[in-house]
Amino acid sequence: MSPHPTALLGLVLCLAQTIHAQEGPLPRPSISAEPGTVIPLGRPVTLQCRGPVGVYAFRLEREDRFEYKDNYNVFRLGPFESEARFRIDSVSEANAGLYRCIYYKTPRWSEHSDYLDLVVKETSGDTDSPVTEPDSSAGQ
Repeated sequence: MSPHPTALLGLVLCLAQTIHAQEGPLPRPSISAEPGTVIPLGRPVTLQCRGPVGVYAFRLEREDRFEYKDNYNVFRLGPFESEARFRIDSVSEANAGLYRCIYYKTPRWSEHSDYLDLVVKETSGDTDSPVTEPDSSAGQ
């Protein structure tokens, strides 16, 4: 008897175990922004999507729009996590809004992440300093 039937049986059992392991739900991805979610007009921001190891691609989506970007340049962060980065070199008012991530890990797409609210802040004048009113609670 040749060793081929045994090898074929081993391959079938391994494939069946892999398919069974993929039946459960995929973990939800997370989304974050560097350096933060409030960005001065014209400054850069990087949106980061994170998910489990083995992700083929991440997709960044905008709320209420049919706009999305896919990123196949997925980095492994450690033994259990991977990440893709989406950079905006110079934010404008058009970039403000809600973003979320989804990823593809064979054979299907994950659930969506929570939304991230990207706020673009005007930089004209002295908007960073707090506004104080005369006769406020400062002397109480």
